[in-house]
Parts: sequence; structure tokens; C-alpha cells
Amino acid sequence: MATAVKSTNHKPSETEYEISGAAGAAAVTEHELPSAQASNADTETTNAATQAHGESTVSELGSVDGLSTDESELAPLDAILGSYPELANSAEVIIGTDDRVRVGNTTTFPWRAICHLIITSANNRTYVGTGWLIAPRTVMTAGHCVYMHADGGWVRSIQVIPGRNAGVRPFGTHVGTAFRSVTGWTQNQNRDNDYGAIILPASSRPGDQTGYFGFATRNDDFLKAAALNLSGYPGEKNGEQWFMAQRTKSVSDRVITYDIDTTGGQSGSPVWVLQNGNRYGVGIHTNGANSGNSATRINSAVFNNMSTWKSGGM
Repeated sequence: MATAVKSTNHKPSETEYEISGAAGAAAVTEHELPSAQASNADTETTNAATQAHGESTVSELGSVDGLSTDESELAPLDAILGSYPELANSAEVIIGTDDRVRVGNTTTFPWRAICHLIITSANNRTYVGTGWLIAPRTVMTAGHCVYMHADGGWVRSIQVIPGRNAGVRPFGTHVGTAFRSVTGWTQNQNRDNDYGAIILPASSRPGDQTGYFGFATRNDDFLKAAALNLSGYPGEKNGEQWFMAQRTKSVSDRVITYDIDTTGGQSGSPVWVLQNGNRYGVGIHTNGANSGNSATRINSAVFNNMSTWKSGGM
């Protein structure tokens, strides 16, 4: 069974200024995680039943179902608050000093494949998050960006803005209304199952322009030695993309923990490794705590769902 899907970059001649920290690392052998890690909690679920007319056909800056895309009135609420409003002051944290750096040029890969998300909940509240393209039309993100237990369940719509750089949207705005997650999140609100995806409409294929991330399962030893990269859209940075790299702090079957600084709005960001010129997502950033911020780990069950969702966005 495949355990890795390579990234796709349509402009390989571009120079990337990524801080990988992986130089000189020993060669690694990929290992498949035991399929026994799959469980009923990883059963796919969608919002299809809540969609009156299927996927939105809107793929440019405008409106969908009467929702304005004017951001002048947006309140940058972290998407995690849609499921855990009690975390308003502690959802994600800066550990020590803030060591994130701004990505100055978001039109190069992989930065352009990372997306600012503007989320309208079922109850018409506005939240922000981050996603990353894994196919021309598939955007991975946190489960709490697509399904909000405290704000009506499946969200109403999400604006996907690849490579946003403050007021500049170099690859446009794409509106999605078709979402995926798993029952472990939607039914059980289990943080270990906090992952989901946006499937953009057939007319909206930003990944053809930006390229998209690969993703992979990796064993504990690899992850413990890895330099992890994380880049996303903090709510307080007004549409700017911010990046940080750091070694792994700890791993478990379902979670990768690190001391990478994050703040609200970075939920759903890719956590990736740079290996032999390819970028493989190994986690989806979801949680924060003073003891370490963390990602939902891509194990075999998560990998299989991502592969299905990737196929749905080709």
C-alpha cells in the first residue's frame, strides 16, 4: 500500500527560501504504519445532505448564497472557537519568544499552495483558518474549520485564497461548499480526529496554477529526528503568511507535538518535511498549549482518507 504521495510543483525552476533545518540528515526508509490504527472514528463523513444544490459554482471573488466577500467587517475569530468557545484565550500559543518569520513572496512554491480560509459558519459567523492544496481542487485543513460543534455543525461556505499576501490575492478567491471530515470529529469531537477537507467545484482548480503538497506516513523515529515546517495565516497578521521550522518535540499514534509558535488562524496549516526535493505533509496543525503546539498526525487511516479526497479533487 502506498504511504507517500509526492508534491506537484509546476514551476520547478523557482528558488525556494525555505528554512528546513534538515541538511545533513541521514537517509531514511519509508515505513508503513500498521493498518490496525484505522478505526470507526476515521469513517468518512460529508456535508452532502446539507447542500441544497451540491457544490457551489462560484470560483472568483464575489458572493455565494448572498454572502458578501467584502472583508471590511470581518472579525478574525480562530476557527477552533466554533467547537471550543472556552478556548478563546488559549487555543494556540507563542512558546517563549515569537520566532515566526513572514513569507515575503507567496507566489513561489510551496507558499502559494498554502491558503487563507475565510469561513462562514452555519449560523453566519465569520472565522479564519488555513488550508493547503493536495490536488487541483482539494484543500486539506482542520476538522474544526469545516465542522463547528458550537456553531451549527457543517459550515456554510469557505473562501479559499491561495498564496494570499495581505491585500494581494495572486491566485484569486475560490468558494467551496463541499466538505469532508470523519465521524471521530463530527460525532465524537475527538481532537485526535480533527482533520477535514474542502472540495472545490469543478470549475475552480487553483492547484493547476500553484502546484500542491504531497503527503505521507512516517514512522516514529523519522518524525522524532525531523525538521518540521509550518506556515499559515495568523488572524492578527491581516492576511499575511507566517512560517517557522523546528524539530519535533514528541510523537504519539495520533499527534505530533512541537515548539513551533502559532496563533489563532493557523488551524489547518500544513506540517511538512522536505525530503529529496519533495514536500510531504505529515500532519495537520490543530492545537495549542504551553506544553507544545500540535498536529493531527497523518497515519495510515488519515492517509487513506486524504487519498480519497485527493482523488475527488483531481
